[in-house]
Amino acid sequence: MRVFMLMGVILSFLIAGCAGPAVQVDQQLHATRAVLNDARAKKLDKKCPEEYKEAENLQKKAVALYKSCRCEDAMGPAKAAYDKAKSLCPPVPCPAACREPAPAPPCDSDGDGVVDAKDRCPNTPKGAQVNQVGCWIVKGLLFDFNKADIKPQYYKNLDQVITVLKQNPGMRIEIQGHTDNIGSATYNMKLSLKRAQAVANYLIAHGISANRLTVKGYGFTRPVAPNDTPEGRALNRRVQLKPIR
Repeated sequence: MRVFMLMGVILSFLIAGCAGPAVQVDQQLHATRAVLNDARAKKLDKKCPEEYKEAENLQKKAVALYKSCRCEDAMGPAKAAYDKAKSLCPPVPCPAACREPAPAPPCDSDGDGVVDAKDRCPNTPKGAQVNQVGCWIVKGLLFDFNKADIKPQYYKNLDQVITVLKQNPGMRIEIQGHTDNIGSATYNMKLSLKRAQAVANYLIAHGISANRLTVKGYGFTRPVAPNDTPEGRALNRRVQLKPIR
């Protein structure tokens, strides 16, 4: 009688010890079996027989441990079987020969930082400062409304233009004056010419021959920014430089 009672206690202890992880292992085994069945339906067992067999063997090992009530031991191979089954027949990376070539970087023929597709002024000389559309400008030099005088704070910007011209002694340039759209076309054409002439006078005074310079006013016919805001109009009150080879 005592023997039977002792066996009952031992059996109860074993069942209690397995009951905790048993549900998790059971769920894992069912999940793995579903993945293996799906792989078989897709003929992956034929496509990757060794990997499929390895997953099957891990599953069998997990089932055997589970049935022996070694649930904690069964969890490892059960999870490994699932991972192996999920990763059957991974896609083969495309070899370099079949990959599409990387797109070529946008072309910037004159190296001014503005790609050709957006560059309104090609063939900018090296070292010249350009605006957002690739045209050579006296960087930072903007004129006050209805003014054509150059403030001393912009002299260093003009000196940079002189440096480029001295590095290219055979180059002639057209100095182009521009305005915003406030006022008549006739008045702004005259004002833009005065702005261009002011830049030419500075260059001549600092050693650039007058026969290398052509002065022209464009009024408000070539804006680089919308004229419907104060900021846009300020950007349009400018001088651009065009190389003449």
